[in-house]
Amino acid sequence: MVSHQRKDVCKATLTGHDYGESENPFESEGHKRERGRVSVSDVREWFTGLKVLGMRQSLEITAVLLSRLGMPHLKFPSIHVAGSNGKGTVCSILSNCLSLAGVNSGLFTSPHLCFVEERVRIDGVPISPTIFDLYLERIRDASQVEPVTMPTYYEATFLVAMLAFEDAGIDRAVIETGLGGRLDSTRLVHADCCVLTELALEHTDVLGETLAEIAGEKAAIARPGEVFLAKWTYDAGARQAIEDAVGDHKLGYWWRPDRALLVRFDDTDKSHRPISEIATPSGWSPYQKEASILAHATLTLLELYKPARMMASALLHTVWPGRVQWLEHEEVPILIDAAHNPSGMQKICTQLRVQMESDEAPTPGVVLLGCTSQTDLVGFLNPLVELLVEGEVGHVVVTEPQKGRRPAISTKELAAELEAQGVPAVIEEVKHPAEALQRALELSKQDANQPVLGIGSIYLVGNLLSALGLDTIEAMTTLRPSEEGVHWT
Repeated sequence: MVSHQRKDVCKATLTGHDYGESENPFESEGHKRERGRVSVSDVREWFTGLKVLGMRQSLEITAVLLSRLGMPHLKFPSIHVAGSNGKGTVCSILSNCLSLAGVNSGLFTSPHLCFVEERVRIDGVPISPTIFDLYLERIRDASQVEPVTMPTYYEATFLVAMLAFEDAGIDRAVIETGLGGRLDSTRLVHADCCVLTELALEHTDVLGETLAEIAGEKAAIARPGEVFLAKWTYDAGARQAIEDAVGDHKLGYWWRPDRALLVRFDDTDKSHRPISEIATPSGWSPYQKEASILAHATLTLLELYKPARMMASALLHTVWPGRVQWLEHEEVPILIDAAHNPSGMQKICTQLRVQMESDEAPTPGVVLLGCTSQTDLVGFLNPLVELLVEGEVGHVVVTEPQKGRRPAISTKELAAELEAQGVPAVIEEVKHPAEALQRALELSKQDANQPVLGIGSIYLVGNLLSALGLDTIEAMTTLRPSEEGVHWT
């Protein structure tokens, strides 16, 4: 382990304090390129070119490159998190609990909202574009050793994270899977605890057509002899697949929200002790509270008691951009959430309806919607339609997320489906998200600055944050002073 002095030096360099003559130290490299103020580096061109390789369900190439780079992923223990919904929130809370307890923490997540450096954070702060490029150069050099071994775009970002975490001398990493788990590059990290959040039918073309098949792919992150924690699912096939993936059932645990119990796999028929109470700020939603409970249980099972005691503080200081995030622009309240599948849409809409009924959150006056292709578009939109009807929302602006890996659903198709489901609101089609946001703000101001709800794919959320000028390292930092923290109501 490196000295604390070296850690401080490394972190200062890695997390954006070495920007040279940059006009704005918090502006992303991607944002500056879009403004035409800097040229695209040679290594960034190489990196962007990796997108043509698409997605690869294999560990082989990443394993080879990690070996050529000196096995950085084995220099620190990791908490590995998979799931369909909520895994990013769990990861951000875990990372911040560790950092607040004095445990230097690296956080790897994907995809990014506004700029790729967001995927690699140290104690909550994205690494700088300059440092990101230096690691890309090392990865490119390693890939060109004979036999030439080219990573995908995603694999390259994971490799950057491993190199950054090694150089920063972190004590522990929190790693979010990209897609699935069994064949995701992140499964190569040294994990002494694995967490499985809520499951949903997603990526059925890759992970399987049933929840059991998807559960099997995601639960495959389980490591022999290490702790495994999963959120309870009522699907018997999925439960069996998860339990089958964990060899020693004395090390497997279910979190049962319906009973507020933490239950060991081999104790499901016995009486159980409730998990300890979690102190949460007033107004914290069930979505974030559930994530905090999973995070607290993870730290407790690892016997990381000091970070576990940091939970209440972490909740006050955690900002997970684009997930149930309240903002304000031109005196208009804006709520942004990346509800990218039917389960996620159901969660946020149920939460909003409950909060609206109890006057804990205002009813949106305008909804801004955009999403990528859905296996079940009707099921995806149904919770939102119920919210629109119950909240008597007057306007819906539909748009098409930009710069995503998956194609956007056209505004015409979205509008037609909303109309088919009986939405009483006025529906407008504005193809570009930035222009759609401007139109939503105009409609809000015409109605006493009623809140705008921006909801849909993670790519839409990134588009909206960029349009609001929040595509900065500062805005994407997840560990903030409490006065800058998230307000859930």
